[in-house]
Amino acid sequence: MCGRYIIFTSEEYQEMKAILKEISRQYKVGTGIIGREEIFPTDDVPAVYSSGSEIGYGMFKWGFELPGTKRAVINARSESLGEKRMFSGLLDSGRCLLPANGFFEWNDRQKYFIKPADLQTFYMAGLYDRSGRTVIITAPACSDMIHIHDRMPVIFNKETGRLWLEKYDNDLLVPYEEGLEIKKAV
Repeated sequence: MCGRYIIFTSEEYQEMKAILKEISRQYKVGTGIIGREEIFPTDDVPAVYSSGSEIGYGMFKWGFELPGTKRAVINARSESLGEKRMFSGLLDSGRCLLPANGFFEWNDRQKYFIKPADLQTFYMAGLYDRSGRTVIITAPACSDMIHIHDRMPVIFNKETGRLWLEKYDNDLLVPYEEGLEIKKAV
């Protein structure tokens, strides 16, 4: 599960700054992310998506609304994407990447900050719909994380993320096994 994540915009996070700059350029407005690091469900979040043969950048609302409720679905299990009507139609044309610098998970009321040990900026696999809403795709937790939670976001580096945008491939939706940096958060 991924219920919150983080975006750093300081100078040492050039890849993230470039994404936010591209979104601001395309939309001719600020993203609203600068100065606000922790991202919550239903926030507007930066996304990279496939737009035909081009790569697009935009802001999507995190969470699919559940009809007749005030609740939002923020995550989608990789194992059942094709079985869920809410997501199956998006596998061909609604794939996206949600850039992040870390995510949070809780265990026994302790909050943990988690990130790939080898990546400053990474990309979480996502799906988006025509209304501009997005969900994060999760997979079973990797060996580094299983003691905290049994699920985690599907994490890509830049190259693997581009493969996800090019075509749906269920084999890409696996736990990140390259090593995680995990710290207790305050």
